[in-house]
Amino acid sequence: MGGNTEVDLDALRAVADHVTQAAEAIAEIDWPTMPYAELTGSTVATVPAPDLIAAKLADVIANMRGWAVAARMAADAFERADSRSADRFPR
Repeated sequence: MGGNTEVDLDALRAVADHVTQAAEAIAEIDWPTMPYAELTGSTVATVPAPDLIAAKLADVIANMRGWAVAARMAADAFERADSRSADRFPR
């Protein structure tokens, strides 16, 4: 309790950049679809699976983008707090 933890802000921002790039790569994938009308006689024909998958992927992509934004904001906040602390309490 009461200890200090060092955070590598450049590494945090780099990870956020990689997560953003991965989200964009997933978003750009052209997923093949098969019209479920062609699956006559199958219970699968009643489930619009491509729509379900697209919705789930949209959630994943949004969560990845949100995490990356939050990580960058945290890095910025840590940096501001550290600079204020250095101004108030010079070493």
